[in-house]
Formats: sequence, C-alpha cells, structure tokens
Amino acid sequence: ERRGQNWLKSFWHKPVLPTPLGPPPCTARCAMPDMEISAAAQSGDGTVTNVGVKMNGSFQCPECRQKFESEKAKQLHWKFIHD
Repeated sequence: ERRGQNWLKSFWHKPVLPTPLGPPPCTARCAMPDMEISAAAQSGDGTVTNVGVKMNGSFQCPECRQKFESEKAKQLHWKFIHD
C-alpha cells in the first residue's frame, strides 16, 4: 500500500460517537415551522410514484407525467427539459 493509505482507512472506519452537544443539527428532512409553501409550489399526492409531479395542473406535458397550471408554464418546461 502507498504511504498514508493505512491512516486514511482507519480514519474512515471509525464509528461516529455522540458529542456532548447532542445530536447533529437537523437537515433537509426537517421542515421549518414558520415556512409557508404556496399551493403553486406543491406537488405529489403523498405516494412515492408521484413525488415531484404536479397533480392538479390542467396542461399535461406530452413527453412526461408533469402537469402545469398554464400553457406558458408547460411550454417553458418543454423548452428547458425536453428540447
């Protein structure tokens, strides 16, 4: 093995110990209680299949499952995603 690789292996394989400060800070999985999300920004219906898919749009993209609230939004989606 090259010089230094033993140290690197031992460093990466050490268990993570709890700190006296408590658990690590919350990441993206925690919602911010004072944050409001507009209805236009929400997507999905709570199922894994529809994560990220806008379900209440009236304008269906012909190439994917995404829906939009306006023709203009669908055209912009097409331009930047499929074209």
